[in-house]
Amino acid sequence: MPLQKVRIVAYQLGENIHLKNFKAAYEGPVLSSSTSEVFIKKGTTSYIYVQNYGEVAFSDCDDTVINEFIEFVRPFVDVPLLRGKEYKEDFLIEVDPEHKLYFDYNSIQVPEINADVIKIAMLNVSQSVVLDYFTELAQSLLRETAQFSKELEQRGKLSLTNRNLMKFMGKILNIQNRITDNLYFLDAPDTVWEIEYLSQINTGLSKIFNLKTRFREVEYTLKIIDNNLRTFSQLVQHRDSNKMEWIIILLILFELLNALLGKLF
Repeated sequence: MPLQKVRIVAYQLGENIHLKNFKAAYEGPVLSSSTSEVFIKKGTTSYIYVQNYGEVAFSDCDDTVINEFIEFVRPFVDVPLLRGKEYKEDFLIEVDPEHKLYFDYNSIQVPEINADVIKIAMLNVSQSVVLDYFTELAQSLLRETAQFSKELEQRGKLSLTNRNLMKFMGKILNIQNRITDNLYFLDAPDTVWEIEYLSQINTGLSKIFNLKTRFREVEYTLKIIDNNLRTFSQLVQHRDSNKMEWIIILLILFELLNALLGKLF
């Protein structure tokens, strides 16, 4: 008898989904919901999991259902990604009652399956997708700051004006805040810690997707960017301070010359 297989796919559609507006517009039945998520049952092993951090995960849904639902969700997405540019990840659950829990690359084999097992899997796949998105975003910020580091190495000075530096720092800080707000949710629901079977699944999936290490890598990248910004800020302030000192010196000299000329003539 062939094993039962449940395909899970998750998409990162943007940085936030307005769940309140989504729930008001969605007319289908909802299995459970909170301020941060909506869990929808479509069939025996068919579910849709919407999170307010921008992810939508599907379990055992065909492409038509997936595409139609994504189009329905799009109007409620903040900072939406371009169409066709969504971050996506696939995962497979295989059900084999004769074998114990087993984890493999991009798949898991379970002796039994239910809504909680599927939800935990969907949650971990979603977290992996959001980490992909914010890892790339953090790396793009690092590349931007590296351009100024390279200029400093080659020219020994920065061409940034104080105003442009402040604007750049504002942009970096805004994105850092978005990354932090979206990534610190990486945790499992309370039911995981209450049921050993679910806890084992959650722990195993977290290791498969390497969630903790990837999260720390994003944190480390943000710290490097912070250090660069502090250095740039100090250099620009020092440069502007020197300019101000020279302006003061020139003004004093001008006053002295003016006083001398006044006495002579």
